[in-house]
Amino acid sequence: MKTALMVPVLLSLMVVGIHVEQQLDRYHAGLGEEVSVMLRLGNTGESALDVSVVPAVPPGLSAQSAGPSSVNISPGGSAQFAYLVRGEAPGLYHVRSQVTYTDPEGRSRHIVCGDRSNRQLNVS
Repeated sequence: MKTALMVPVLLSLMVVGIHVEQQLDRYHAGLGEEVSVMLRLGNTGESALDVSVVPAVPPGLSAQSAGPSSVNISPGGSAQFAYLVRGEAPGLYHVRSQVTYTDPEGRSRHIVCGDRSNRQLNVS
């Protein structure tokens, strides 16, 4: 006969949330032309978040920072980031950004996001 051992467990739930929207200022560019990538980040959690953004562009595009790459966002707060991409080769490109934040327990979290409407940059 088997017996079950009941062990009480205390769970601690910390609500952490980040909302990310990304869009480009235009979706068609000539070779060598720059396009602005804009991100809006919102902290939907209950603790402040240290957030950084790194361009994750594919071969055929180059990225240039257009401002600070990290910020602390308070609960309910938001921040905006922007950077430039330049078309180096003709083609259709998904422009993505890597958003990294540190949760209240000190763990690093990563999100890769793209255009909010899933549109691609057309370089010709």
